[in-house]
Amino acid sequence: MALPRSAIGTALLGAAVAGACWRSIRTVRQARSVVPLREAPSSSVIPATVTVVVPARNEAAVLDDCLRGIRTQTYGAADANTLRIVVVDDGSTDGTGDIARGHAEADPRVRVVHVDGPPEGWSGKVHAMHVGVESAEPPGAGEWLLFVDADTVLGPELLARLLATAEAGDSDLVSTPGGPPAGHSATWPLLMPPGLQMIGENAAPDGRGRKAFAIGHCILLRRSHYEKIGGWASLASMRNEDVAIATSVRDHGGSTATVDGLDHLTTSGMDPFAQGWSSFRKSFVAGTKESVPVLLGGGVGQIALSLAAPAAVAWGSRGRPVLLAVGAAGWAAQSIAHAHTARYMRANPELAPLAPFTGALFGGVLIDGAVRVLRGTTAWKGRRTQ
Repeated sequence: MALPRSAIGTALLGAAVAGACWRSIRTVRQARSVVPLREAPSSSVIPATVTVVVPARNEAAVLDDCLRGIRTQTYGAADANTLRIVVVDDGSTDGTGDIARGHAEADPRVRVVHVDGPPEGWSGKVHAMHVGVESAEPPGAGEWLLFVDADTVLGPELLARLLATAEAGDSDLVSTPGGPPAGHSATWPLLMPPGLQMIGENAAPDGRGRKAFAIGHCILLRRSHYEKIGGWASLASMRNEDVAIATSVRDHGGSTATVDGLDHLTTSGMDPFAQGWSSFRKSFVAGTKESVPVLLGGGVGQIALSLAAPAAVAWGSRGRPVLLAVGAAGWAAQSIAHAHTARYMRANPELAPLAPFTGALFGGVLIDGAVRVLRGTTAWKGRRTQ
């Protein structure tokens, strides 16, 4: 005997709500695996040498603040040989190179290298970071490598705390996202929670998932493991290079961790809102290798799962108390997951009740990515994302 259409619809809607609940529970569990940042060690600790690499393409608006933050780190302040900084001017057409050279003239720890773009088979950022490591002086300098995006600003204790956290956890790679700058845009409360949730679908903060999680804003990597995986050359064509290098370190026997350094690192790369949207779109286009079916399927699925709970509440309020309760529970679970992620990213958790709708909004990012691929307009800073 065939089930009534209403019964089939109720079952499908309930299943969608259950799927959204499971995603929310997983998000909360993953948030708990983020490692707190350790205190900076005492000055009696023998310092490790660190080479900082900053890839920079048309970053004149932000590079000065970035380099000032790196140069004023408490770690290595007493010994010029402890900290080296390599800025790679990646074919910039603005004042990026001039700003970098100004810092090099003021600080002998800073070295500037210019490249005219990546060779065939390389992505731009990966090639710039590769060149930065290879250009460090003396050759092979740095027991640790710190890769920092040019649109970030480091608090003075960040490097010391990252090293202490890595050593305490015997980690070979630690990574932290940047927090929002003052007066940040709506990217943070609206797109950041669902965006991180979607990235976490495949990459775990503790490295135990199908892939290991990392954020390109700031990655500290033990040089011995950098060499063990074959360096950036082994990931030459990757556009989602942060997750790729963390996963490669993990797969080669290393230990990775996501740490909470957001009170000591800010990024302007997600502001204004349009730039945040574009940044997420670029990441997912690259991560799916420009697959239109995957982007469309992911976008539609994200919208459907996100809106299942409000739909169940609306339908259940018409005399279906069980469905109403299921929908309310799903809505609450999404809100809790949103609040956890928002707090971690130093965004506004008060928007958590809107989680189903912000989740649906993020589905639009993926659909927009699919449309851009179809139109052939997936460039990022003048270069194709794939």
